[in-house]
Amino acid sequence: MLKNLVYFGSPDFSAQILESIIGMKMVNVVGVVTTPDMPLGRKQILTPSSVSLTAQKHDLPIYKPAKLDDTNLTHVKLLKPDIFMVVSYGKIIPLTWINAPTIGIYNVHFSLLPGYRGALCISEAIKNQDTNTGVTLMEMDEQLDHGPIISQISVAIDLEDNVATLTTKLTQAAKEILRQKLPEICAQNYSKTVQDESLATFTPSHRTVSRESAFIPWEILSQALSTNNQELITKTHALIRSLNPEPGAWTCLPAGTAKIDNLEIKIIKTSLLSGKLIVNTVQISGKNPISWKQFLSGHPISGLK
Repeated sequence: MLKNLVYFGSPDFSAQILESIIGMKMVNVVGVVTTPDMPLGRKQILTPSSVSLTAQKHDLPIYKPAKLDDTNLTHVKLLKPDIFMVVSYGKIIPLTWINAPTIGIYNVHFSLLPGYRGALCISEAIKNQDTNTGVTLMEMDEQLDHGPIISQISVAIDLEDNVATLTTKLTQAAKEILRQKLPEICAQNYSKTVQDESLATFTPSHRTVSRESAFIPWEILSQALSTNNQELITKTHALIRSLNPEPGAWTCLPAGTAKIDNLEIKIIKTSLLSGKLIVNTVQISGKNPISWKQFLSGHPISGLK
């Protein structure tokens, strides 16, 4: 008899993993817990999470509690859960919920724990110029990304990866780790390893991510484009990739730099070529993305090409 699994998650990549679990048919997905609908766009239209939309497609019960309290837990317990699986849910899960399923509560985290505990595990790995990251399947406890590790899969970080492309790679690895380990979890027959606290590192909070935090001063960017200093070049390239696609790296051309004073441009893509930092694609607010060459033809900057 298949075990009952309640899935906790919110963003698109989490919805893809939910879809994969449903397709595996190793467990009986009996419901999802996701974040409440959020106002999006200029019109601030209330929009359900991607996980909510996937659950709706499969006619699954959907819970969107503003708070994980005992009243909401009572409703979820009606699903008779054996397993809670958490993949980027977005809320801290209290002990009463952790103890609710008969088998346990498990988390898929996009780093090789104990490194990069916290929400910004993907972008921080890119910004720090790591050459690899990975996916960790773990038992959950009350502390942040702290529980025993069941399995890990390593994933390479390419020099062209940004947060979106690396998330895609990690999502595929997450599907594979669950394909391998869900049967063992259901059978309560798996090994686990306690995390080494001396190796633990933590990422900043999601609350630190904003348009303001994605600003790169033109002085730094222009220097990186014209220098042979490899440390500055690779650091700037990594920073831009870690900010894209959201919130999106951007800069502002100071007065006198181009035809339009204080022109703001979004830096969509950069690359490294023969030891040089190359800007590939940029975007002016309200306009379509264009190549750097096209931008410079309309907004020439002295010393750059």
